[in-house]
Amino acid sequence: MTRAYTQTNRAEATERTRRAILDATQSLFREEKLNELPLERIAERAGCSSRSILRHFGSRKGLFTAAIADAEATVIRSRGVEHGDIAAAISRLVDHYEATGDEVIRWLAAAESYPLVRRVVESGQRLHQSWVDSVFAADLKSLKGGERRERRAVLAGITDVYVWQLLRRRGRLSRVATEAAILDLVEHARGRR
Repeated sequence: MTRAYTQTNRAEATERTRRAILDATQSLFREEKLNELPLERIAERAGCSSRSILRHFGSRKGLFTAAIADAEATVIRSRGVEHGDIAAAISRLVDHYEATGDEVIRWLAAAESYPLVRRVVESGQRLHQSWVDSVFAADLKSLKGGERRERRAVLAGITDVYVWQLLRRRGRLSRVATEAAILDLVEHARGRR
């Protein structure tokens, strides 16, 4: 009984350390966008040693790959909705942009200067395209070739963070008005209005 309890405690401690390292990596990245975050800085923020980071992730590249994958999983969970519920999908999307949109816009601007930021941006672009494919699957499934490609591109563009920025920040629309405008654009693209 004691052995199982000890193994459980060890596994929980290992997971807490892993989570702290991922959180520290993501927060330092968001704060500094440095191409080469020193492992020592991450370790200090996480409350562990650089060797602990290497034990958990194998290498700097392994750590950054895991941190990006972890951030993707968080985005996927935050945007998840029932298939076919377009209004809820747009609402969750706007919620996500309200929380991270300004930061994402800064990352997009820095992507050419920082390879690590570019990796994150490219990951986000793939994630957004997958979201479009999932949310609008019913609209896209009957389309073929160029028509499907075009509709997919339009829906991805309408729901992109830049449209949120244009409406919310430049246009100074409220959050509610921004969501309504994006939903209206989406419905037009879907041929519903």
